Amino acid sequence: MMGAWHEALGQKQAPRPSAHLLTALLAAGLAVVVSRLATKLVRSRRSSQDAAGAGTAAAAVASGSAASGNDEVTASARLIAAWRALESVEPQPLFVDPLASALAGSEGMRAALQLARPWGSGSSDEGGRASASSDASQPAAADGPAAGQLSPSQQQQQAKQTSPARRFCFSNVSTRVWWFDRQLTAALAGPSQPRQVVVLGAGLDSRPWRMALPPGVRWWEVDMPHVVAAKRRQLAQLGAALTAAAPAAHAHPLRAAAWQAVPADLGQPGWGEALQAAGLDASKPVVWVAEGLLMYLTDDQAAALLRGMAELSPPGSVLIAHNVTTDLLRQIESGGGLYGPFSRELVATWRCFYPPAFERPALADLLQQAGWHLAEVTTRARIAAAVCGQGSGDGGHSGSGGGGDSGGSGAGDSAAGGAATGEAAVADGASSHAVAGCVDFEARPDQGEDRFAVFFTAER
Repeated sequence: MMGAWHEALGQKQAPRPSAHLLTALLAAGLAVVVSRLATKLVRSRRSSQDAAGAGTAAAAVASGSAASGNDEVTASARLIAAWRALESVEPQPLFVDPLASALAGSEGMRAALQLARPWGSGSSDEGGRASASSDASQPAAADGPAAGQLSPSQQQQQAKQTSPARRFCFSNVSTRVWWFDRQLTAALAGPSQPRQVVVLGAGLDSRPWRMALPPGVRWWEVDMPHVVAAKRRQLAQLGAALTAAAPAAHAHPLRAAAWQAVPADLGQPGWGEALQAAGLDASKPVVWVAEGLLMYLTDDQAAALLRGMAELSPPGSVLIAHNVTTDLLRQIESGGGLYGPFSRELVATWRCFYPPAFERPALADLLQQAGWHLAEVTTRARIAAAVCGQGSGDGGHSGSGGGGDSGGSGAGDSAAGGAATGEAAVADGASSHAVAGCVDFEARPDQGEDRFAVFFTAER
């Protein structure tokens, strides 16, 4: 796991630390090193990011370059894992993902570091993008020996003395993961208390090893056969338990009662039968998670997928999903198509677009035709307002999970379900400006790029 950090930062490979040291290193010493070196990387890309759309790192996403020998796993999945890793080393993280940096690999970590915006690096312009101040990206000075020469306890103390509230702004990915975490926790605590979770197009998702799940939750992942095979190999290499009955010596115990990865093409018939063959019980409620998936399908494939889920879902089942919107499609058709932090090339591969959050009736009708009832709908800006404590949702860092033994699920004690819905009141202009300084994406509700993504839950 540590190798990805050292390779990404241009350092020599360090000896693998013991499991006991892992959390301390991530939370303290490495966080300091990452913060300082990342700010230098970020400075070098500021002048070109807006013009290029996603910078050098995101170009790697479109080209599909590989890390750590796992060519089968897409570069975009590694980049998303890398953002989870960066969030995990924040002083007060939204969640903690101890597997993320190793799953991302050195290329993924490098890409995320190039795109990350340092905390307090300047005010946001009208589009919600950051404009760096002249001195904001300078590394913080520190007295004494370098972090790598300190013991873990000394690193932790130094981090407390020199670290700001955060090292990086909240990213598109970290806030998205936070929202999905909260919705999943809320669904599992709902009236029907479902104990079956299916993650479609799971990629390098690691929730079964980091979230605090209720007893008895059975977890399935469905993805392309080569992705499933590559992920299984990497999890085994990292010491992640693949069964709840695995020996306690595993570095990363499974927090679900059972986990299965089902190889299937979600764009073709047969995935539902494969799930049932793997043990899914269609007579019991299911929580379906579709994060970063729908945009890669055609409209017909996405509609068939929604119908297929509905057919396997008795009353009490829940769908948690997000997609890009028809507003982004219009932008692409007009010659635009920039949707940070993803490159134009990657955006060009997206084929399915849903109505934006402010067009709730159209979205509700689309879901109704597939057998689902729209429950909640929101946007990135509203989620950001909740994360930053400026919105009308439960907001703030309450229930952020942080570190500790809980695994930092980001779910908290409440089943309220995260950010404000599409109809709820959102922050006023002043609060929106405050939120814009906390995130690296559009923070004005229903304006600009905030109209390019929709997040929703639906019920059976």
